[in-house]
Amino acid sequence: MPELLKRYFQLLWQQRGMATLGLLLATITALAGIALLAVSGWFISATALAGLSLAAAHGFNYFAPGAVVRGLSIARTFGRYGERLATHEATFRVISHLRSEMFATLAKHNWQEQPLNSHEASSRLLDDIRHAESLYLSALVPGLVMLLSALLYLVTVMLFLPELGLWLLLPLLISVAVLPTLYLRQVLQPQNTLHQQRSQQWSDAHSLFSNLRTLILFDRLTPQSDKLCQSAAIADQTEQQASNARQRVQALNQLVQASMILLVLWQGIEGFASGRLEGTLLLMLLLLTLGLQEVLTTGSSALAGFALGYRALERIGQLSPAHPQPDQRQFIEPGNPAIRIDIDHLSYRYPNRQQATIDHFNARLQGPHWYWLTNPSGRGKTTLMQLLAGQLQPQQGLITCSGVGIKQIGMMPQQISLLQGSLRFNLCLHQQYSDTELWQVLKTVELDQWASQLPGQLDSWLGKGSHLPSGGEMKRLGLARLLLQDRKVLLLDEPTAGIDPDRSTRILQRLRQQWHNRIVIISSHEVNLIGTNDTELRL
Repeated sequence: MPELLKRYFQLLWQQRGMATLGLLLATITALAGIALLAVSGWFISATALAGLSLAAAHGFNYFAPGAVVRGLSIARTFGRYGERLATHEATFRVISHLRSEMFATLAKHNWQEQPLNSHEASSRLLDDIRHAESLYLSALVPGLVMLLSALLYLVTVMLFLPELGLWLLLPLLISVAVLPTLYLRQVLQPQNTLHQQRSQQWSDAHSLFSNLRTLILFDRLTPQSDKLCQSAAIADQTEQQASNARQRVQALNQLVQASMILLVLWQGIEGFASGRLEGTLLLMLLLLTLGLQEVLTTGSSALAGFALGYRALERIGQLSPAHPQPDQRQFIEPGNPAIRIDIDHLSYRYPNRQQATIDHFNARLQGPHWYWLTNPSGRGKTTLMQLLAGQLQPQQGLITCSGVGIKQIGMMPQQISLLQGSLRFNLCLHQQYSDTELWQVLKTVELDQWASQLPGQLDSWLGKGSHLPSGGEMKRLGLARLLLQDRKVLLLDEPTAGIDPDRSTRILQRLRQQWHNRIVIISSHEVNLIGTNDTELRL
């Protein structure tokens, strides 16, 4: 059983009072609805028969059955609203804890090794969270209500016609066990296939609309449109096949329920002919059976809902390792003014690749100094940066940092994230800096003029629909953040990409003055920026 599923039931047990109340009220609502239909039918038919003679009409007790009908109607209405309040309150209490624990589990996920920001991965994750959170409402409550209602229905029937109960035992077992299993198979089997096909359809649509001008320019719009229509047609066909399969199960369910009605009618007529059952009670049993059909139909999807929630929690649990790998970097003599990084036989392979990206790499980085990684793309420059920053853990080898603490390594990634907020917020990142410090770092990376032209300057809002920096401005914003953090070891991944050569040269000259006593490791293809005293590293 997945750990998150165990935790779900532990949280549900902690809320057992509210959860049990919700289940009780849901059962009362279902039973009151069934009984209301049966008693109302019996009351109407009995009243009609009593009205055939004056003596029977005067002797018939109209008040007690009428009170029962009114009481059942009140119980159904009260139960429906009370059940909604109780079940949703229990669900909210459970998921308020479960969500924090699920996202804590996701926080342990290694985003560098297996990103979750693709459409397929993120949409799958959202579906899994939705199925996991609705486990109690969509599976446990309707399933248990179906079982309790079927059991009480069978007991009620056997009180009037014991042999009828034996006849109904088989169709009831089919309704509560066999048909939910069939429905489960029809839901789970095409789910993964359909999800992949819809993701492919979204990917084709995104590619089409993102590259519309290029496709028109090179006369490739029609083939790309045909590809999108084809992927949509395949997904629609799969969805239609799954829907048809579920409808066949529902049709089979209707046949089983019709057989129950025929059995009640057959045995009821025999009981009426032998004097063991009154005609009004026969109508009541028929209406009782009809009332049960709605509960059985609703509960037939409970097993599928439980299976979806089970697999969802299992997949979410698999996103993080059972035992997160600790930071394998070693930090010695953090107070030593001499900075040094020793890399010994470092090897790393991504989980989805056959070959190692970095294989037995050795280096001695003595500070203060500037080092440049200039390998071609795909040779492990970014991977080495992430290993040095502790974002990835090597399968083999050792990184030893002397004179550096674990918080004294700063990294500027290739993709700079822009937070929805002011320029000040994007620079400070929840730290406190004076305006003088902010303007100084902006001047160092030549963003001061750009910032001064913004309507609110440091307090101007950045992001879509407002002031959106260009690619080069985003790079310089990343450098400004790193300048404010003042780390001893700086890792810069493509820091000058998108910046013109002259400006790159000027910014690097200022950074050399700022970071003259640091170890700076830069991944770049612009070898013309390498200083005469810098060292070039090759993986």
